[in-house]
Amino acid sequence: MMHDAFSDGVEPGGLYNSNEIKILICYMLMGAGEPMPRQAVMDIIYGNGMANLFEVGAAIDELIRYDNIVESEDGTLSLTDTGIQIANTLSGMIPYALRERSVKSAIQMLTRIRRERENSVKIEKIENGYNVTCIINDYDSPLLSFTLKVADQLQAQMIKEKFLNDPVLLYRAMLSILTGDARYTQGESCIQIDLK
Repeated sequence: MMHDAFSDGVEPGGLYNSNEIKILICYMLMGAGEPMPRQAVMDIIYGNGMANLFEVGAAIDELIRYDNIVESEDGTLSLTDTGIQIANTLSGMIPYALRERSVKSAIQMLTRIRRERENSVKIEKIENGYNVTCIINDYDSPLLSFTLKVADQLQAQMIKEKFLNDPVLLYRAMLSILTGDARYTQGESCIQIDLK
């Protein structure tokens, strides 16, 4: 069976037709509700096995060429009125599961980008391991900053990922513990914190 697109990296149920890939890109950008970095669009569609990476890049280029999306100087992609019309009128051609997964992934990606912009993690190699400094910012000044010493780079990366996944939860937990507002129980292998 011949397809318009290459099949490398495409999972069962994914898209092979370049027109369908373009429709999915427009739909995802519309569902995200804000501009997205080009690389994020490619990572979401290819990373979830929805389409081939090469075909996604070619589809983005073609959408730009035909003024369905615009790429800003910082590499973010935005829908034009024509792109919105494509998403609204043709999205039914794309399986619902792919549409839902692409928008959900886009929103998660934008949330993560926002968290990385608002909060930061510095990993510094020291003599006997690594220092991991996590900073929660309140506009231009730090709201909370702490440094942990860990044994290796793998632990440092794990802490970075967990912190950036939900820095507000960590802030609430620390604040509740330090102000005495949290009730916690300590068992042999777990600590449970009830946040107020």
